Amino acid sequence: MLPSRLRCWWFALLMVGSSKVVYSSIESHHDPVLSRGLLDKWLTKTKNGVTLFDRLTKTAERSYTPPQVIKHRGFPVEIHHVTTEDGYILELHRIPSRTPKKVVFLQHGVLQSSGTWLVNPSSRSLAFLLAGLSYDVWLGNFRGNRFSRKHTTLSPDEAEYWKFSWDEIGNYDIPSVIRYILMETGQSKLTYIGHSLGCGVFFIAMLKHPELNARIEIMVALAPLSSFAYITTDFFRFWAPFTDRIEDALKFVGVHGGLDSEGFGDRFFKLVCEQSYIQAHYCRNWFRSVVGPSENLDPAMIPLFNVNFLRGTSVSVIAQFAQNYNAGNVFQAYDFGRRGNLLRYGSVKPHEYDLAKITAPVYVFSGGSDHIVTPSDVDWLLSKLKNLNGSNRISDYSHLDFIWVSKLFRCYGTKNVYNIFNRE
Repeated sequence: MLPSRLRCWWFALLMVGSSKVVYSSIESHHDPVLSRGLLDKWLTKTKNGVTLFDRLTKTAERSYTPPQVIKHRGFPVEIHHVTTEDGYILELHRIPSRTPKKVVFLQHGVLQSSGTWLVNPSSRSLAFLLAGLSYDVWLGNFRGNRFSRKHTTLSPDEAEYWKFSWDEIGNYDIPSVIRYILMETGQSKLTYIGHSLGCGVFFIAMLKHPELNARIEIMVALAPLSSFAYITTDFFRFWAPFTDRIEDALKFVGVHGGLDSEGFGDRFFKLVCEQSYIQAHYCRNWFRSVVGPSENLDPAMIPLFNVNFLRGTSVSVIAQFAQNYNAGNVFQAYDFGRRGNLLRYGSVKPHEYDLAKITAPVYVFSGGSDHIVTPSDVDWLLSKLKNLNGSNRISDYSHLDFIWVSKLFRCYGTKNVYNIFNRE
């Protein structure tokens, strides 16, 4: 459960962001003619036969766990648990196939969970599309999120539990899961599909455990995180220089992790975003103000977006984003400060990951409108990867479009889908 003081801090930030979006909208339509046009637009019937003032349609899946969603969609489901070398117990959700073609492992990004891949209707969900094509689909969960919050000796109530960053996820979680899946299925290789941080920790895993490169059929990177130097989200850029002070202050008052909307957060989202279509539009606009402009996110899906957002992680994981932004064009390990770095890395600066040493084949998809993983950051990544099998940039896609877009496979293209998911 997220400590109450952190909940208040976190949702205050959400309110600030939301308020900025609403104010900008009103300000830009202060002219009476434009205001009337905006009102007419609000009152116009949509393609779904509803107006923005209508009540938002309720969905039972908002209260479901990922395995319950899978079962509700008519697919078989299995729950597996993997214990890492440092004692974290990770929960995997599997959609097995009676006659599997190949194994596909999907790994979500920061503050999300396996449910991220299940938000869209089955005809537009990558996980269900692959399962429908007889792939053996596995969905991962990072340590510290709602479904992977157990440990062999530690409790989430202890500060020690939350002492992890990207480096531990990449060094322990990803290798443990890959080895488990291959052992469980008897396959020699798997396809890895990652989104955002799910890509960054994969790169770390391949560098920390180079023998695993040969066990990867192909790595499909969706909006891949590496260098974070060119993020254009104003809110993040403003606070990034103060990350060390903020992190120290949070830990001083006992906040080391959580960032989970369970309880008050879920009720808050329901009240603010999910009562009517106009609320859903404003909340979608808040998402867009953070991740980049996009017309591809359906406001009617906001309840399922919300329930798969803020699933939990450590303060250090969030801080590492700001550290990489402050460091410039580099993909680096967690920065413990000069003294801590000397003890940890033997130098005053954090260890830099050499992406050129990754030998697993990688195919990159990125968005031209992504404010989190910008085209400039992706270009930097592409210049470093030596076994790049190809890349595809979709000009009107932002950060979340690759997982929640209304027309999912438009981002891949028929030829790319065939070449990537049917490799022999």
